Amino acid sequence: MIKAVFLDIDGTLLDFEACVEESMRLGLIERGIDYNPEMLDTFHRINNGLWHDLEQGKLTFEKLLEIRWATVFTELGIDLDGPEFEKYFRARLHESAIPMAGAYEMLEYLSGKYRLFAASNGPHEQQTERLRKADMLKYFEEVFTSGKIGAEKPGSEFFTYCFDKVTDIKPEESVMLGDSLTSDMKGGNAFGMKTVWLNPNGKEKPEWVDFEIKSLDEIKNII
Repeated sequence: MIKAVFLDIDGTLLDFEACVEESMRLGLIERGIDYNPEMLDTFHRINNGLWHDLEQGKLTFEKLLEIRWATVFTELGIDLDGPEFEKYFRARLHESAIPMAGAYEMLEYLSGKYRLFAASNGPHEQQTERLRKADMLKYFEEVFTSGKIGAEKPGSEFFTYCFDKVTDIKPEESVMLGDSLTSDMKGGNAFGMKTVWLNPNGKEKPEWVDFEIKSLDEIKNII
């Protein structure tokens, strides 16, 4: 019997891509650089690679922040200070809370049936504040973040911390819902949780993922 749902934040509850696009576009324009959508593709490719290394334990979060925008600007041939732009970028993300389609409706549905917990890789204050700005924080008993825990999904240390705090719920009585196969699905699966993958682009579902949804409203068909 499912008692709790753990929800990823970026790409699941909040539209991280829209937040990034807005922050990047405005930041470059403010610094006299013409923006084009291909720049966003470069950012995502580099950022995804860095986060993959972070999840594999090959990179620290501090190092990611140090090199992320410097790497992006080097590839784009833009002469800007990467660490300075990172500070601007993180400040903008702190203020950005663009909801994913159907997020509010899903939270209303789940909150009447299950205990809800946020589970996110990212700085604790930033992620909590973004949920507050989106008027989503009220749905969660607790917000678990890698910044607070000191370990990232999919590592077992992240989930061990969560269930040490939520002692009356077992992993097999819980669902991990998120958009990332590497951090959300692999992490939850390895810890004995049921997994629900938000897969709007119709990628092939691995056999070890329990359930797949293409939009958040489909959660009603599963739990």
